[in-house]
Amino acid sequence: MKVDLATIDRLRERADLTYEEAAAYLEAAGGDLVQALVMAERDLGSENVEEEQGWVVAGAEARAAAYTRLSQRIADVVRQGSSMRLVIERDGDRLANLPVAAGLVGVIWAPELAAVGAIAALASRCTLRLERC
Repeated sequence: MKVDLATIDRLRERADLTYEEAAAYLEAAGGDLVQALVMAERDLGSENVEEEQGWVVAGAEARAAAYTRLSQRIADVVRQGSSMRLVIERDGDRLANLPVAAGLVGVIWAPELAAVGAIAALASRCTLRLERC
């Protein structure tokens, strides 16, 4: 099947392909632009195919880098959390003195219980403070 230059150009706008590659994908797809895009994405990987909004879909390397940055950020927060404490006071009396990291673990494991505890602390006019150790 012959495909026209306008369709080849539209495919090349969305995917990093040569004219020859774009024509081959379109011919294999029977002239269907969407099917040709799907085939190109499957063959080339998503890192080379652009979406209609114009941004490049992140490939496996970009996702791995993002996960690495996220894990480093989480490690930094935990490190900083271990040097900070959550102090709960009422009328000048210290009721609790918890490491922030322990509080975060509690929030992750039992979010409902943490929410009830925070509401109870605020309802009983307790003061919550963060202190550096």
